[in-house]
Amino acid sequence: MLELMMFLVSMVGFLGLLVNKDLLKKIISLDVMGAGVVSLFVVISSRQGRKVPIPFSPETADPLPQALIITAIVISFATISLLVVLSGVVSSRTSSSDVEKIEKYLEGDKK
Repeated sequence: MLELMMFLVSMVGFLGLLVNKDLLKKIISLDVMGAGVVSLFVVISSRQGRKVPIPFSPETADPLPQALIITAIVISFATISLLVVLSGVVSSRTSSSDVEKIEKYLEGDKK
């Protein structure tokens, strides 16, 4: 049941990426999608074991998914931070955060 919920959260984030026209809303949707994927991996990897992996035995948790999830969280944070800064620069230069207006502005520069 939890897997389905986390999958739906990821799909809601993906749908937000497709539907929204505002840059900040797209970034928030990307973050929601990433949080859903990370949560899905946490739910799936927690089934293997519940004990600390120091005395490695069959009933302990595997440390590799934990390390991968921490790495994914850090990379996601850095990516979202960079996107927020870049969207701020783009929206200050174009006076808009709407994707269609930004595309029209960029097409006007090429002519």
